[in-house]
Amino acid sequence: MKLKSLYLPLLILVYNLGFSQDNIIKNQNKIMGAQNPSFYAFGDSSKAGVLTGSEGFTDASKIETKFAFVNHFFEQSNFSLALDVKTIDVKSLGYSISTTNLHYIYRTQFNYRWTFNPSVSIGYGSSSLNYNNLIFEDQINLLNGSIAGVTIDPVNIDGQINYFDWAAGFSIHNNENLFFGFNAKHINTPDTSFNSSSKNKKDLLLSLQMGYEYDLNPYGRGILPSFSYLFLYNSFSMQGEKSRIGLFQEVILGNISVGLNQYFNNYEGFTISQLGASLSLFVQQIELGVNYSIDMISPGPTGTDFNSFELYITFDFNPDNKNKRGNNSRFYGL
Repeated sequence: MKLKSLYLPLLILVYNLGFSQDNIIKNQNKIMGAQNPSFYAFGDSSKAGVLTGSEGFTDASKIETKFAFVNHFFEQSNFSLALDVKTIDVKSLGYSISTTNLHYIYRTQFNYRWTFNPSVSIGYGSSSLNYNNLIFEDQINLLNGSIAGVTIDPVNIDGQINYFDWAAGFSIHNNENLFFGFNAKHINTPDTSFNSSSKNKKDLLLSLQMGYEYDLNPYGRGILPSFSYLFLYNSFSMQGEKSRIGLFQEVILGNISVGLNQYFNNYEGFTISQLGASLSLFVQQIELGVNYSIDMISPGPTGTDFNSFELYITFDFNPDNKNKRGNNSRFYGL
């Protein structure tokens, strides 16, 4: 069965989707639990948040992403529970993915400075494909460019697949300015093939994270607000022959945050570099932000660039953070 794309954007959309299903969220430094669930327990917090985003060349070929999470810290038992849900929809291909994951994170206090949070996760995934949206070779008339409505190619695929998924990881942080994390996803390598006669197992995904925060105005002097910080977050992910690096630089100036981010994807020598910028506002226990990024590749045939846009909001339910008075340090109260 031969599937042909009509134009380059569709090829790159498929490439990006298959390559970054687990990393498709751009605001990783804002919702770190999306990449490593151990970070849901960072700061012994109870939070909730939602995110919506899209990426692609044109509105007709966008990849739409929606993500929501909620986590709660059980102080008397030293553990956290978190639940997150993510959907990815590519309407131009009739393709969608939805995942629901439950995470258990335990809190271990090494000493008065360092905290260790190991986690285990179980997830349920579902993918659907409307093959009526696909275009096959025999449907394309090369003489006049028209597309026939039917194909004689045999279609031997299932419209929907379901699977369970396992993950485990940890994070370790001090109470000042530094943390590290490691996560392994798809430990059971679930089969995600739409073709019942062949296998398409998810490769094991390994990821490393590191974060560092620097106080830009420790003595409350100068032109910067009293609570001004530079927050650096880096991540590295590897899945089979694919790898991805994410670099994030964020300046927190009281109740405003501005940032830059860079992404580097590599697969068989083909690298896509992406640059982005973010802006967020803090209102007591609420953070509202946006992120816009663009790929550093040649425009598609339509003359448009591959770009992405995300909007998110998070809620912090920790009563100790209700009156932070503009101190939005990642390590506030640790």
